[in-house]
Amino acid sequence: MKLRHATALAIVAWYLLIPPIGADNKVNVHAPLSTWRKGVKFDSEKKCGDSLKDAIQNPMTPDEYQAAAEATRKAKMHPLSKSEMTKRTAESQCVAADDPRIKGK
Repeated sequence: MKLRHATALAIVAWYLLIPPIGADNKVNVHAPLSTWRKGVKFDSEKKCGDSLKDAIQNPMTPDEYQAAAEATRKAKMHPLSKSEMTKRTAESQCVAADDPRIKGK
C-alpha cells in the first residue's frame, strides 16, 4: 500500500456524542451509543476532547440556560433542569466516527 493511501485511511472524524433524554426528562447515560445525538464533528480526538473539557469547565451562564430553556419550550418540549443540563454535558463522550457502537442496527 502506498504511503498516501495509508495516511488517508488513518484520518478518522470524531463526534461529540450527547446522551439522550428519557421519558422522565432525565439524562439516560445507559442508552446505547447509537441513540446518542451526534453533536459537533471534529477532525481529531484531541480537538473533540478539548472542546468537551471546555464545555464542562465553562458551563452555561444563567442567561444562556434561560435562552436554551425558552427555545426548548418554543419547540413544544420540556426543558432540562440546570442540573440535568450540566449532567448531560459532563456525560457526553468523544467517539470515533467509525466506532461500531454508534451504528444503528
